[in-house]
Amino acid sequence: MMKPPVIFLAFANAQDRHLALLDEERRIVTGHLTPLASEQFFQIHTEPAATAKDLTRYIAEFKDRIAVFHYGGHAGVEQIFLTDVAANAAGLAQLLAGQSNLNLVFLNGCSTKAQVDLLLELGVPAVIATNVPISDPGAKDFADIFYKSLAAEHSIEGAFKLAAANYLLLKGEAVGIYRGLALHTPDQEKEVLPWGLYVKKDKDAALDWKLPRKSAASFIVRGAGRKYEPNRAMNQKLIETIANAIMPYSETINDMVESARRSGREPRLRDLRAAVVDAFPTPIGTHLRKLLLLESAGVERLSKIVDVYTVASELLAYILLAQLWDEKFRLPQLVIPDDQRRIISAFFEMKEGDWETYDHIALVRAIGDVFAGNDIPPFVMEYTALREQFLAENTLQQAQQFLQEMKQELLGSIAADEIESFCVQAEDHLCEIFRHIGFCAKYKLATVKTIELQKRRHELPRFRHNIVVLDKVSAGVLDDVLESDEFSENNSVVLLHSDDAVSPFLNLSPFLIDENALKGQQNSKLFFFRYKSENQCTYVLADTLKDRLDLDAGIYEHLKQQFDTFFRNVL
Repeated sequence: MMKPPVIFLAFANAQDRHLALLDEERRIVTGHLTPLASEQFFQIHTEPAATAKDLTRYIAEFKDRIAVFHYGGHAGVEQIFLTDVAANAAGLAQLLAGQSNLNLVFLNGCSTKAQVDLLLELGVPAVIATNVPISDPGAKDFADIFYKSLAAEHSIEGAFKLAAANYLLLKGEAVGIYRGLALHTPDQEKEVLPWGLYVKKDKDAALDWKLPRKSAASFIVRGAGRKYEPNRAMNQKLIETIANAIMPYSETINDMVESARRSGREPRLRDLRAAVVDAFPTPIGTHLRKLLLLESAGVERLSKIVDVYTVASELLAYILLAQLWDEKFRLPQLVIPDDQRRIISAFFEMKEGDWETYDHIALVRAIGDVFAGNDIPPFVMEYTALREQFLAENTLQQAQQFLQEMKQELLGSIAADEIESFCVQAEDHLCEIFRHIGFCAKYKLATVKTIELQKRRHELPRFRHNIVVLDKVSAGVLDDVLESDEFSENNSVVLLHSDDAVSPFLNLSPFLIDENALKGQQNSKLFFFRYKSENQCTYVLADTLKDRLDLDAGIYEHLKQQFDTFFRNVL
């Protein structure tokens, strides 16, 4: 697979002249670029405390792949001040000149204009540099608008002009675009301008360059000829991988494995399969069970692998959406940046047919960015680490991208000689996903049907919850009772930290609803939200991802009211 281009972000602070906003500049720039990097359009490499060794090593490692090099930190006429040394600007220029696909060098430090000549002479097409000392807030804000615009499909020139206009609006100072090598003319020497965009002679096309918007290559490897191991059970690798991932959260599996070890044998695969399926919330467990019952490669198996991934990512998206609503209610001043708001809005603007290839991870990332930007701990505590792993680990990103691409592939016809190879590849990637989301087994999904007040004389009140705990797929779901000193919310699907306490809880309705609870019937019939029009909400049965439930304005009016409140509060 062809490797993607690299956006190289290098930052260096100083203990004695600490730049208080440099780390924020790093977070802001990375935040603008991360959604596109996660689509594998390019790779971000960030050095938050860059040393000379770091720059030499990675500029060499990313041979001919660096498209943009950004430096943020202290600088001077002939130096950039790295974490360990005051690095010679000419040396940096020569390092960068070897990158044949480099489009832009952005030196966001004080008085870096003197470094431009050599960079252009050595072949760098475009350089953004400063003519005077710049303030810490000014550097952060200029980089913010420039990279936000670049990520929104503006060219280098367009993004620079927008950042320049913003700076002029706020500070009353202009910035300029200069072409050719004769930079130090008498007229320009008289000007005292903060930033300038300098372009090499005959390289004006560099001004039109935009961030890549096409994935470097398909993540599906065709013609690989991958086969299942002949002496290994079809689902063995998947079962064992998932069991290892959830062992810290499942007493059943932990006891099973320990008992087998004491007996000097491996756990029985059949028992381990049942325990793995029962460990997860019903939507994941149901589709995992369907997959693990298939004993041969085929389109059906490939579809089930994709279904497991889809349900897991969809469930996480709804968990984050539900918490976002609660946090916005609790903190009306909560900031949802425009980029994230657009992604959330686009989710609710989908029409029938869009859903088959929708990428829930885009929604997950957007809400995760909102939480990170507002220092909000997620209800699913492990999501913070998962988010960091996703940004840092290429194998996890590739697993997600492969399974997302396979959704589209399954809409067409797959060649018979590719079926088994695709199944093996998809299963490997699903294993990679589960290595990181084993914590799902820790949480309990439940439907709260009714709540009754229990109050005896001279005693504190207790609350009797009539619930259905949505796990243990192999045993089926049954109504149960849970008494607690606290109460949750009835007629709702809730996520719990354990199945013996209703607090803390997160209400996932109306994104997940239980039709049986709404009708006052026994057991459970869980539906996922799909689309919303002006007068109708469409849901799909979680067990099949096909059977629909269309609710018009006259049925379950309170669901429509909940959506209206959500849109008003959040969007």
